[in-house]
Amino acid sequence: MSVARSLPIRLFAVCALLLAALLALPAVAAQPVAAVSSPGVLVVTSDRGFLGNAEIRDAFDAFAQGRNAELLYVTDARSEAVLDARLAALRQRGARTVAVLPLVISEQESRWQLVRGWLQARQAQGAALVFSKPYGASYLAVEDLSARLREASAHGQRLLLLGYGAGSVEAGEAMRAELRRMGGSASTLGMDAIDAAVYPERGAPDADALRARFGEAVKAAHGAVVVPVAFAPRADTMMDFSGWFASNVPSDAQLLSSPVADAEALAQWMRRAAAQAQLQGGAMDPARIGVVALTHGADWFWNDAIEQALAPLSSMHRMAFAFSMADPPVVERAVRELERTDAMAIVVVRAFGMTDSFRTDVERMLGLDVESGAMPAAHAGHAMGGMDMGHHGGGATIAAAPRIRSALPMATVGGVDADPLFARALLANARSVSRDPARETIILTAHGQGDDAANQSWLDLLASLAGQMRVIGGDHFRAIRYATWREDWPDKNKAAVAQVRAMVEEAARDGGRALIVPARINGRGAADRYLAGLDFGWGQGFVQTPYFAQWFEKEIGKGLDALRAQVGDAAASGHAQHSH
Repeated sequence: MSVARSLPIRLFAVCALLLAALLALPAVAAQPVAAVSSPGVLVVTSDRGFLGNAEIRDAFDAFAQGRNAELLYVTDARSEAVLDARLAALRQRGARTVAVLPLVISEQESRWQLVRGWLQARQAQGAALVFSKPYGASYLAVEDLSARLREASAHGQRLLLLGYGAGSVEAGEAMRAELRRMGGSASTLGMDAIDAAVYPERGAPDADALRARFGEAVKAAHGAVVVPVAFAPRADTMMDFSGWFASNVPSDAQLLSSPVADAEALAQWMRRAAAQAQLQGGAMDPARIGVVALTHGADWFWNDAIEQALAPLSSMHRMAFAFSMADPPVVERAVRELERTDAMAIVVVRAFGMTDSFRTDVERMLGLDVESGAMPAAHAGHAMGGMDMGHHGGGATIAAAPRIRSALPMATVGGVDADPLFARALLANARSVSRDPARETIILTAHGQGDDAANQSWLDLLASLAGQMRVIGGDHFRAIRYATWREDWPDKNKAAVAQVRAMVEEAARDGGRALIVPARINGRGAADRYLAGLDFGWGQGFVQTPYFAQWFEKEIGKGLDALRAQVGDAAASGHAQHSH
């Protein structure tokens, strides 16, 4: 037999042997593939007709990529069956918990009231649901309104906001108040120049009264900028909510009929609301909390000293630095840096001497002023803390200065004040330059303020720190005194320097010595120039001690608590009572 003819026979024999061996192996039962659990997201909004629904779908599709998400348009009682289908689809794809995102302006809207009742009934039956706050309660909604106000070609001194979907006079009044508050945060106008009216939901018991009030408000809007703020009917561009009343808008008013927000802005809100719901579900991993270190900056060496002091925390948190006096573009740069990581939320730590230092500015730029629910403060102009954000062009506008938009939930904490760790740092710095404590007088110094009342607050703070220092070992020194330099006010600085020089000279009597210990975050200040010719020991700042990083880590913990508090507010909104 030739080799060519014997080869197939040999291959057949080998295959037969392999098959026999495989059949002899013990049988292995097939293992089921475990279902992958992923959080579900249900976006709920009102049925607006073809074009309005399509515009919402554009935003939803951008948001839903890579997520287990469903969209529910609420029309009437028929939508309850669709709700169950949407929830079932989310569960089939592995969702154990469903985050409900109300894409509505107000919780008082009739259709949201309807679907929320259905959802709460299912929650009572065991469905795991978490609720975010409505779009209209978000600072992003305020920013969307501000963006529209910047597009106004004529800038009036009055604002009329128009809502939709009230089911009763009481709900209409609540929605009107919410719209006025939104207008106060989105514009530079005082509350007395802002009004709102709400069109009723179809079939509402008080529809006639609500329509009458709505029509009167529109006809009286002389010289006003009139802005619909509602996810209202929009079958096409001709069958749009604005067309219902446009002919009644006075000729000297301006109607802004642009959409509430574009798809990108709405998708950003969905991402942020989903992130808040995720935190509400207890998934707050400290390692994924982004941290912005906000503090005074100077040259490279100054900034590097702070970065090195906080380096141990970088292994525990995503860190970004914003060296400035709360300059919005610098803070925004840090926020964008953290957005490029896997951070799930952001805490801005204000490492300044006092809690009140820049707090109002930072809360505003992060939108926390809006989401606190407080009425807008009186406007003093277009800038925050005397600094224009520079995100929009020049020219007159009733739009407020922009806030920093982000899909990540944010909170801010900080201000060293009389923190016990600061007192320990000051005492450690005094000891580092001490020779003979019993003969030495510690003099705590701070920058101070020009205003006498504000400067007294600094002196009170230093007095508190001095008291703490005495309790923890500072009583071994001859004395602990304190003063401010009032550095930026020449006349007051001259008197302050004379006062401190007198303290140093007094401390030098009987063989004594003064120890200048700066109550500063970083550096030593200008004591060498102010006290030229005198003998004194000179300490360092807070950053130059290990206590600074400990204080900073404690503040991050407070920031986590602040984020949890925001989440708690969102959870409560899902269980609010129905409005009748």
